[in-house]
Amino acid sequence: EQAKEETMVEPQHIEALPRPSACVLRCEPFTAATEAAQAVLFDDDSARGAIAGDKLQALLHGLPAAAAGAAFCLGRAALPMGAAATEDASVPFSVSFVLQNDGAVAWPTSAALVHIAGDDFGFPMLELGPLGAGEAAQLVMDLTVRSRNVRHGLVARSAWALLDTANGEIFGPVLTVEVVGFSP
Repeated sequence: EQAKEETMVEPQHIEALPRPSACVLRCEPFTAATEAAQAVLFDDDSARGAIAGDKLQALLHGLPAAAAGAAFCLGRAALPMGAAATEDASVPFSVSFVLQNDGAVAWPTSAALVHIAGDDFGFPMLELGPLGAGEAAQLVMDLTVRSRNVRHGLVARSAWALLDTANGEIFGPVLTVEVVGFSP
């Protein structure tokens, strides 16, 4: 029998393909959708901005591993508890922000903003589609908080992620909205 000749193949450097990416350029204060909501909605803008350190680790705990990159809080809504609020009031408000494709490739046609944790506040998903490298888009999320889901002194955090719905890949920061109850 003839001996098989073994050949060694040198590993080749394979460059990773560029992935979609995103960042929040700007975020506006919350806008109450009705006069009644305006009377009870307080926008605590001190929570708005990039989330880092222990708060980031706590937020990402329990989320899909692919979401373990960056996070941005779009803001915190504070709602009065007790006599100023009815047990089952709805408080509709809008969150407006600008997302930029800060990557080297366009977002896929199947890009969407998808709810991934907490109460979706009536906003489960928004199809986005492609956005070219360097381009930006203003998004508006119309949310409704039910007062029965808000507890005095406790922060309820909900999260959304940019997702390629064709392959399930998360890209860009996790986006959060916080709601807390307080005594007026």
